[in-house]
Amino acid sequence: MSELVVEATVLRRSNPVSRRVLRYAFSGLLVGVAYYLGAKLGFALTFQPHPVSTLWPPNSILLAILLLSPRRLWWFYLLAAFPAHLLVQINADIPASMILCWFISNCTEALIGASVLRYLTRSEVRFDSTYHVWVFILASLLGPFLSSFLDAAFVMLNQFGESSYWDVFRMRFFSNVLATLTLVPLIVTWRNTDLRALKTASWKRYLEAYLLVGGLVLMGAVSFTSRIAEGSTRPAFLYLPLPFLLWAAIRFGPGGSSAALIVVSIFEIWGAIHGLGPFAAQAPEMNALSVQLFLILASMPLLFLTALIKERESAQEVVIQEEKRLQLALDSEQRASRALSVSQEKLHQSHHQVRKLLGRLIDVQEAERRRISRELHDDLNQKIAALSMSISRLKRKMPLHDGDMVIELDQLRNTANGLTDEVRRLSHQLHPAVLEHLGLVPALESYIVSFSDEEQIDVKFTAETGDERIPFQTSICLYRVALEALRNVARHSGARVAAVSLKRVSDTLELQVSDSGKGFDVETFKQDGGLGLISIEERLRLLRGDCEISSAPGRGTTLVARVPLTV
Repeated sequence: MSELVVEATVLRRSNPVSRRVLRYAFSGLLVGVAYYLGAKLGFALTFQPHPVSTLWPPNSILLAILLLSPRRLWWFYLLAAFPAHLLVQINADIPASMILCWFISNCTEALIGASVLRYLTRSEVRFDSTYHVWVFILASLLGPFLSSFLDAAFVMLNQFGESSYWDVFRMRFFSNVLATLTLVPLIVTWRNTDLRALKTASWKRYLEAYLLVGGLVLMGAVSFTSRIAEGSTRPAFLYLPLPFLLWAAIRFGPGGSSAALIVVSIFEIWGAIHGLGPFAAQAPEMNALSVQLFLILASMPLLFLTALIKERESAQEVVIQEEKRLQLALDSEQRASRALSVSQEKLHQSHHQVRKLLGRLIDVQEAERRRISRELHDDLNQKIAALSMSISRLKRKMPLHDGDMVIELDQLRNTANGLTDEVRRLSHQLHPAVLEHLGLVPALESYIVSFSDEEQIDVKFTAETGDERIPFQTSICLYRVALEALRNVARHSGARVAAVSLKRVSDTLELQVSDSGKGFDVETFKQDGGLGLISIEERLRLLRGDCEISSAPGRGTTLVARVPLTV
């Protein structure tokens, strides 16, 4: 049992190698069959008694196989073609030396063409690119040109046939160029064709292909099966295949164009060999040359035409894809723009709500300050005053000889009186009654006097507001701005002199607070985000006002606040 398991394991491990060997053997057999059939076709298309065919397919078949296979397998496919070459040549009663020489020249041509194409393209040869078509035409001319010297020399060396060296060279060169230009594109393009695209093609596409094939067969029957009278040329028959070739190139690409061209080539060569068609009016040598030149010159423009059409289709596909991407990008941008608009609207609403809440908070703050100020003034201050009066009465009731007690009572009364002044000052700062009853200008004058006494800073105040009463909201806003600005002067500027001005400019009330202190960097100060500046800006913004601060180190500071009177 263990031996069977081991044997099965060995077989499983050897299966990939066996499959590879079978695949190589099958591909080698296909190469041999293709080469054999191509050689038989070449012999059938030979003008006797010349030893060179008008269209010699084996060399182009080898070239196509080399282009479709990796370099490391070139030797294998060349050897695989040798038995087929030997078989077909022996059946044609060709000497053994000539058989070997022709195989050498055939392989040389295929190797030259494949090497040139691989070197210049650096990739798989494609017939949907004009650059690849240029390179392919160059290789199609260069390989037969160089190998024809060798081939003609072999013919002369073996004394095979009756043609001269240059006649053999010429016939061999044009024969192989024509075969390369017609067969290689056909083999390469159809080998790279995706069969799934053929299965999914519409019935209209198949109908069009059938009509094209039928037209080619009908054209061949009309043009190349009618015998031409001696001395007559009928040049119109030369142009009869062109519409079908253009039809195949435009509608079916490189594969369809090459297939149509090979059909036309076989018809024309077969007709010329048998004295039929437009190429049968002269001597056999001239007939062969005429048909070769015609087909070579017809194949080159067709190759370029199909390549240009494919490049245009590829460019259009790229443009379509780019348009789709652009449309997707535009749609995404529009969706993003709509989302941004919605977000901005929500942000605006949130900002508006925040401003309303902030305004409400400031109103509530002012109301709470007013309440606390009144309680301090009306309740706490009166209680402190009553405490001072009680201390005075208690002092009068004390015996005169108790001096220490009298001194302590005097100290308590003085403390109570000082506490009364402090509560009055605090009440005035929280909500000055003079602001509510007399207006902004008297309130600023009162505060500036006490500020100058406390901080020992000489503050000059000027007011040009006219006779019209300032709204209370505007008054409390500018009053708080002035207090915050003067506190900053006392805390940070180091100045001994300051100025406050209040004036009406058209429908705007402008407050300006300036000092001659050390100044500061405004941008740095704004980035740090001082709470005092934020409070000033928010108060002014609630009344649609604005604030400007100009300062520089060593040049003092000026704050200008503007509030419209018509809010």
